[in-house]
Amino acid sequence: MRVPNADYGVLSPAWAGSQTAALTSDHAFIQALLDVERAWSVVLADAGLIPGEHLAPINAAADADAYDLDAIADAGVGGGNPLIPLLNAYRAKVAETDPAAASSIHIGATSQDIMDTAMMLLISRAGAQTLATAKQAVVALENLAREHRDTPMVARSLTQHSLPATFGWRVSHWLQALAQSGQHLQETLAQTALQWGGAAGTRASLQDFLTRAGRSGAAATNSTVTADELIANLADQLGLQNPAPWQANRIPVLVQANSFAQLAAACGKIANDVLISARSENGELGEPLAAGRGVSSAMPHKQNPVLSVLIKNAALTAPQLLAQVYTGASANVEERADGGWHTEWEALRGLVRTSGAAAEKTHELVSGLRVFPDRMAENLARHGELLATERMVAHLAPQLEETGHADAGQGKKQLQGLISRALSEGTPLKPLLLAELPRDVVTETDLNDLLDPTAYTGDATKLVDHIISTYTDWSHS
Repeated sequence: MRVPNADYGVLSPAWAGSQTAALTSDHAFIQALLDVERAWSVVLADAGLIPGEHLAPINAAADADAYDLDAIADAGVGGGNPLIPLLNAYRAKVAETDPAAASSIHIGATSQDIMDTAMMLLISRAGAQTLATAKQAVVALENLAREHRDTPMVARSLTQHSLPATFGWRVSHWLQALAQSGQHLQETLAQTALQWGGAAGTRASLQDFLTRAGRSGAAATNSTVTADELIANLADQLGLQNPAPWQANRIPVLVQANSFAQLAAACGKIANDVLISARSENGELGEPLAAGRGVSSAMPHKQNPVLSVLIKNAALTAPQLLAQVYTGASANVEERADGGWHTEWEALRGLVRTSGAAAEKTHELVSGLRVFPDRMAENLARHGELLATERMVAHLAPQLEETGHADAGQGKKQLQGLISRALSEGTPLKPLLLAELPRDVVTETDLNDLLDPTAYTGDATKLVDHIISTYTDWSHS
């Protein structure tokens, strides 16, 4: 059902309609909150601390579809977080079936326990999807780099033609960055952690509950159960790590945020390069074609690189979201922050959502990227022999000096003067060099070899192979 106040991403095409958007929606977060509450009741029931028959209505009511999210969002203003009105609605829903069961919810917990843990659950779920997508994109890049390991193209530095390279070498940089960020994401996802400490992080309410339960004999099935054991069982149920309470320590949040921001940056680099190479004047690359995508409302001849534009949009958005998470953490005070904690929520969710969507679009982009080697060759030929002048100078300067045709230390300067002259006069370099340099220093055959740009790609192909082999085991795991 479409509701008036839902955010569908109309102004956020970078993530709208993505799988990650669904995994990080308000509905998904409300479900995560309910999942945490439900799991805690299961743990208590397993320990004999609440009646087992209470679980049926508790489990049945733990479905986000059963709640009015607009109403919960509105009511959340009153307590400063959505858990408070959701908890009221959850208890009321359970009470419809079993009034007594409503008292078995949220025992010994506080809002921040549920909120922090649900956010980690959301990160874990969305992050698993993002990680799988990132690995698929790396595999596609491996194939692309392998296919074009020897495809010559011009490398560019500071926006200008620099040296000859291969397209496979450029792709291997994309691969390396995406794989490294993916590995970091995998490491940090393994650290998603339960946060469980009660109102001040001391577990006072839970310990008091256990003491009272022991005195009353309510825990007859396991009268020796401890808070540590219960919390460890909850962490196992939710698939989260179980450190000491960290509600006043926001480093676990920053660790997660950093990894998603790094992934967005890696995706952004790929999009930036595709945008440049797809320009009409370069024509080296083209995005995958899809019906209706990339069309212009006013210029039918255009095929806009929309995927790359949206990936770049995500990459430019992520740092601002990361900064907001850091701002919230930096504003943290005492045992529960007065606004700093609240500042994290939307930014952290947005970062997970945006980075995950960027990974999805990057996978689509690199899996169907159209490569035009002929245009790469044309662009390489624009400066042609000039691109290999570094090599020519390195070879000929010492020979000029050793044969006495240049003073010591002046061979390089003499050759650079000839190169500058060719550029300023618009003269082809090779005939000028043959006219000005003695034959005991260089021949036409020598110059043909020295100035061949396709022969001056260094270890590009070997490095491509090395980078591919470095990440293959990880990307296919």
